Amino acid sequence: MHASRNRKILIVENSDSIRRDFANCLRHNGYEVLEAMDSDTAIDRLVEQRPDLIITDLSQPCVDGMAILEKASREVPMTPVIIVSETGTMEQVVMALKKGAFDFITKPVDNLAILKYAVEKGMERVLLMEQNREHQEHLEELVKKRTQELEKRTHELESEMRKRRTVEMLIEHAKREWERTVDAIPDLIALVDRDHRIIRLNKPMAKALGMPVEKAVGEKCYTHLHGVDEPPDICPHTQLLKDGKPHTIEVYEERLGGYNEIIVTPYHDPDGTLIGSVHIVRNINERKQAEEEREKLHTQLLHAQKLESVGQLAAGIAHEINTPTQYVGTNIDFLEEAFQDLAELLTKYDQLLEAAKANRVSQELIEGIEETIEEVDLEYLMGEVPQAISQSRDGIKRVTSIVRAMKDFSHPGGKEKEPSDINQIIKTTVTIARNEWKYVSDLELELEDTMPMVPCLKDEMGQVILNLIVNAAQAIGDKLGENPEGEKGVITISTAWNEEAAEIRVSDTGTGIPEDARDKVFQPFFTTKDVGKGTGQGLAIAHNVVVDKHGGTIEFETEDGKGTTFIMRLPMDKINQVPV
Repeated sequence: MHASRNRKILIVENSDSIRRDFANCLRHNGYEVLEAMDSDTAIDRLVEQRPDLIITDLSQPCVDGMAILEKASREVPMTPVIIVSETGTMEQVVMALKKGAFDFITKPVDNLAILKYAVEKGMERVLLMEQNREHQEHLEELVKKRTQELEKRTHELESEMRKRRTVEMLIEHAKREWERTVDAIPDLIALVDRDHRIIRLNKPMAKALGMPVEKAVGEKCYTHLHGVDEPPDICPHTQLLKDGKPHTIEVYEERLGGYNEIIVTPYHDPDGTLIGSVHIVRNINERKQAEEEREKLHTQLLHAQKLESVGQLAAGIAHEINTPTQYVGTNIDFLEEAFQDLAELLTKYDQLLEAAKANRVSQELIEGIEETIEEVDLEYLMGEVPQAISQSRDGIKRVTSIVRAMKDFSHPGGKEKEPSDINQIIKTTVTIARNEWKYVSDLELELEDTMPMVPCLKDEMGQVILNLIVNAAQAIGDKLGENPEGEKGVITISTAWNEEAAEIRVSDTGTGIPEDARDKVFQPFFTTKDVGKGTGQGLAIAHNVVVDKHGGTIEFETEDGKGTTFIMRLPMDKINQVPV
């Protein structure tokens, strides 16, 4: 069992025969044997060779077993020492055992099996001690390794904790910065869950609600924002929960300081689940005031343009009125002369009647009447007077229609849309603008007879149509040049409708809109006309009236050298879909 290890055994014995017997026995059993005759030699070999087991006499000449035992205890404390002695007393044996001796054999050793047994027991102890040492070293290595691992992990944890503390500090700092930022925003901001409960809000919102931030959390938003017990019909948060989309409404709320714009945007958790909305309530009193001022300025601008249009049309309208007025005047002069002639003839007839009653009709009287009939040309008067009266009546009708059209066009409309006859608006505008287009174009009306009443701002739509007619006439005039030589263009105005919208088209055969100007035509003050011929406001006003005020659309189709068609669509109020 122990020979395989080639264990070293130091035998300290001054008796050559005993030492030899012991050595032979042990070598025979596979041990490497070191021999020493005295204590000094034994101690040297003990230090140099470090035997696995020592067999020494306790007390002989030149051999001090106690000294060897003490030296072994210091140098090789794990090495068993077997004491072999015939002179020792029991007190020495006990002392040796106390000092660390493993075993004690009494001389003479007649049976070497006793020695062998003692050595095997000692070697077993050596083996156990080695195994224990190896196990201890293994444990120490494990402890050392584990300690290093723990130290490394501790350092890592400490580093991670430091990083985490740093991150937490940054997060806390960012949180405070974010809260200060949100609190500094004048808009009222709140997070609202699916049950309409406020889960977070900024200080301006809390101030508007009249309660501390911590008390407002958990409260129903509609209760404190609108003073109602359930979400109002216009609640944008309710709509957002249905479709998951942002919504914006404008409300007037005294408790929130007047006009406010409420914007809600979806609020999701990390998994993308909709859990509420972000409420932003923004006071828009100043914006509303600015809009009112802008609307007032626009109304003034529209009125100014209408006055400008009236002024520009005045000469043409005067000419339009002057022509029928002239032939009415001429016919009146003719009728006056005819009346004088007829009055003279009637006087002759009256004389004839008196003479007939008195039975005194003379040939002279009859000849006088015949001369008067010839002088006044009664046949001519009988044919021309009815024509003069008819022509005068037509002239008066023409003047009346122009005056009525001018009155309708100039009359200020209301600020609210009302059901209006679009076809009649077009006819009125065509009438007052006749002098603008009659020299350069013919004007054709293709108006839908079943067109219903259309909700609109009547006077403003009249201004829009006038602007388009004037633009069309000018475009045709530019194409024909200063001397058109009898050629004319064509302006066509048509109407159509369906359940959704009423459509008005104004087409011309003019020059068309240049390609580089097509994306600018609706911009204020943009014009392609020469200086003094246009303010650049006509189409800008048309766009504002049709799109901004009526919620409709205005677009155009154009081709260079062939003309332009403007297409306007006004939303149709289904309640008013009654034919005119």
